[in-house]
Amino acid sequence: MSLEIRNTSKFFGRLKALDNVSLQVESGSLVCFLGPSGCGKTTLLRVISGLLQPDEGVLFLDGRNLLSVPARKRNFGMVFQSYSLFPNMTIAANVAYGLESRKWQKSDIAERVKEILFLVHLEDQALKYPHQLSGGQQQRVALARALAPKPSMLLLDEPLSALDAKVREELRDEIKTLQNQLRITTIMVTHDQEEALTLSDKLVVMCDGKIIQEGSPMDVYQNPANSFVARFIGRMNVLPASTGIPYSRNGHTKGAVPNLLGIRPEHVYLTTNADSESVFKGTVMLIRRLGNLTRVILRLDHIQNGKGPIRITAEMPGQADGLMIGHTRYVSMPPPFVRILEWE
Repeated sequence: MSLEIRNTSKFFGRLKALDNVSLQVESGSLVCFLGPSGCGKTTLLRVISGLLQPDEGVLFLDGRNLLSVPARKRNFGMVFQSYSLFPNMTIAANVAYGLESRKWQKSDIAERVKEILFLVHLEDQALKYPHQLSGGQQQRVALARALAPKPSMLLLDEPLSALDAKVREELRDEIKTLQNQLRITTIMVTHDQEEALTLSDKLVVMCDGKIIQEGSPMDVYQNPANSFVARFIGRMNVLPASTGIPYSRNGHTKGAVPNLLGIRPEHVYLTTNADSESVFKGTVMLIRRLGNLTRVILRLDHIQNGKGPIRITAEMPGQADGLMIGHTRYVSMPPPFVRILEWE
C-alpha cells in the first residue's frame, strides 16, 4: 500500500518536532528515516502509526484519509527496539496473540504461526519461552508477531540497535529478504547510516523536524544536498571553495557561487610524485589500517581555513604498505567527484 504525507507538523509545547513534512512512500518499498537523535524521525513514525495525532497536515493510505482511523484499526505491524514479548507465553503463543485478538479461527492461527515462524527461521523454537532465546532470536519473534496478521504496512523503530554488530548485520539482511519476499510497504527509523544505505529503497534524511533530502541511497550518498547530509552519511571532506579545488557543477545552477565543496575519502588519491593531476601537497598525520582498506589523514600545510591547516581524509584499498606518519604525499581530487555542498 502507498502512503502520502502532506504538510504535516507536530508540536510538543513550543517545540516543533515535525515541521511541514511531506513525503510519498511507494507501495512495496522500504523507506528509512535517518537522522540524529531528536530530528523527528520517531515522531513521524508514531504519527504514521496513529500513536500520535499531527497538529497540522494529513495522511493518506491508498487514498484513504488516516486521521480519523485509530491506531488499532490501521492494521500496521510495529516492531520496536525493545522486544516487548510476553515472558510467560511460548514463542508460538506470542506470535498468535495478534491473531487471537483479531478473532482468527484456531485452525488458521495454527497454520499462520507455523508459516511465519518458518519465514524467520524459528520453526524449531515454537514451544520455548522468550528468556530461552538470544536477543537476535527474540527480535525475530517480535518481527514474526508483527507480520503474522498480514498487516498493510510494517513500521520498524530502530529494531536492531540493541543487538551486537554481527547479529545486527545478519538480522538486517533477513529483514530485507523478508520485505522483498512479502512485498510489504515498510518504514524503518534508524540512526545507523550503514543500515539505512543497505536496506532502503528510499532514504529520507531528517534534521530539526524537517526532511533535508530524500532519494535512492546511492543518489543521496553521491549527491548530498548540503554539508549536513554530506557529513552525516558516510565520510566527507568538507573544504572551503576558496582553496581553489576544481569542481564540476553537479547539475546545480550555472551561476551558483559555492562556498563549500565536498569529496568522499575514496575519491582522494595519493601519489609520491607531483603530476598534472595533483592539486595539493600533504603530510601524513594518522594511518588507520582496517584490514580491507587504509584510512589516511593528511595535513595540507599550505591551505588554511581560519583555524590552521586543513586536514583531509583519504581511503585506499589494502594495507598501504610502506606508508608512514610524516611522509609527504601529493593529493589528487578529480573534479567529477567534487560536490558543491553549499552556495551563495
